[in-house]
Amino acid sequence: MYQFTGIPCSICGKPLTDADDIVVCPDCGAPYHRACYEKQGTCVYADRHGSFEWTPPASALPQRKCPNCGASNPESADRCSHCGYPFASGQDVPPRAGAGRAPYQNQAGGFDYARLYQNAQADPWQSRAASAVEPIDGISGDDWATYIGPASLLYLRDFARMQRYGRKSSICFSALLFGPLYFFYRKAWKPAFAFLAIDLVLNLPALLELLVLSESAVAPAIRSSSLVMMAQIASILSFAVMVLTGMFAKYLYRRTAAQRIRRIEADFPDRDKREAVLRAQGGVSWAAVVGVCTAMVVAGALFSLLLGPNLEAVANLLV
Repeated sequence: MYQFTGIPCSICGKPLTDADDIVVCPDCGAPYHRACYEKQGTCVYADRHGSFEWTPPASALPQRKCPNCGASNPESADRCSHCGYPFASGQDVPPRAGAGRAPYQNQAGGFDYARLYQNAQADPWQSRAASAVEPIDGISGDDWATYIGPASLLYLRDFARMQRYGRKSSICFSALLFGPLYFFYRKAWKPAFAFLAIDLVLNLPALLELLVLSESAVAPAIRSSSLVMMAQIASILSFAVMVLTGMFAKYLYRRTAAQRIRRIEADFPDRDKREAVLRAQGGVSWAAVVGVCTAMVVAGALFSLLLGPNLEAVANLLV
């Protein structure tokens, strides 16, 4: 049986109190002030009797305030529907200082990543930490975490920070050191092949110089001084590309991943199927890294066949 205290009268809309004379419709269970019911003369839902059963509005049910984020939840809830915070069994937990702020917001008003990560470590098989992250590029933290796979919390932290402050740069040491291989590892195919092509173009002057020094039959008719200048310029550009890759790799990965996640969300509205596809198309790929490295070794071996008879000069240059 419902406790009608605080429930609005079905006629006047005023909350019922313990001091009111309350009557309940015997057919549908709707509560009224006795005076309102007698004045009306009948239940306001009389025309729906037989197929209608009155239930209290959600806003009028007893609410439990989350001690972590301050959100209201049904009295019977075991966890906060907003941030996933577990309620103490059989007792109310007094709200902590600062309750009512956004989930995982610290005293200074910023995002409390330390507590988010601690919650994830305490319950690694749950996605509470990812669920608590604000949507990034319109995509939920759960879908991001499923797609990213390894180190998803670290990426979500950086993505959330980039979105909040409108930044595109976030240092990525893996991309700084390994260049295109980072994108192949993360299955970001467009930037992966784009940066691989840039690397090949910037290495072209050095390859041409090797052909000229080895007196190869396919050596271009370019003066050595011009090749040296081209190689120096390419070296400077290679360093600049390396720095830019390290600074903007996460942004490029985020943009590429967001496009793919949105397409998957549109094609697979069912959650279970969507998660399976996100895991399959996301995550990381060591096979792609090994494949690219193997292709580069084979290409280097084929290029060596083009070198001329004067390999001593080439050896001296490499030393």
